[in-house]
Amino acid sequence: MKKIILCAAVVVALASCKSKTNNTGTADTAANKTEVSKTAPVSTGKFDINIIPVSDKNLDKFPYLSPPDYYTYNYDKVIKPESIRDVDKEYFAVNGKLLLQQGKTFKAHIERERNDGQKFNSLVVSTYYDEAIKALGGVQVNNVPVPKTQIDSVGNPELIDKRYGYSIDYNLLDDIKTYIIRTKTKQVWIQMTLMNDETGKITILEKGV
Repeated sequence: MKKIILCAAVVVALASCKSKTNNTGTADTAANKTEVSKTAPVSTGKFDINIIPVSDKNLDKFPYLSPPDYYTYNYDKVIKPESIRDVDKEYFAVNGKLLLQQGKTFKAHIERERNDGQKFNSLVVSTYYDEAIKALGGVQVNNVPVPKTQIDSVGNPELIDKRYGYSIDYNLLDDIKTYIIRTKTKQVWIQMTLMNDETGKITILEKGV
């Protein structure tokens, strides 16, 4: 009888130890999950304009950016009124995704004067705008390819027929350059695609904060 009681006590003790071990493991796992959640939150993929620092630079007169030396907008010596719309739209690439923005726009081709026999140079143009925009406090927000699925999700009626994808070239989806200048009163979105030895396209859009 004593042997039976002793065996039962041993079984209960072993069960208790196993239960504590399992509970400890569960608690450790839960703690680890909580720690991972704190250190690696899941990204929603949404762009937050507030991450762009506010610039205190004087932007002067819209569209703020002149072309480089020996380059023109649409072969014109001056910006023509028909290139500017008080209310318009454009899809801008941000981290590989197309975001629709609305505001005052300037849309034009960037062309090289050919009277000196020189060709359009995308490196010269890209470097010029990059330096000019950053000097105004701008930040580049796209330096990755835009997937064709993004183009397809918007569609040609928006991008081509309505010209809301003016500065997007389907043949240059891996080289769409987008910048934002943010001030206390407005946002300036700038996007361009540049085809070496040929031409470029630029959109500058201004909207209120």
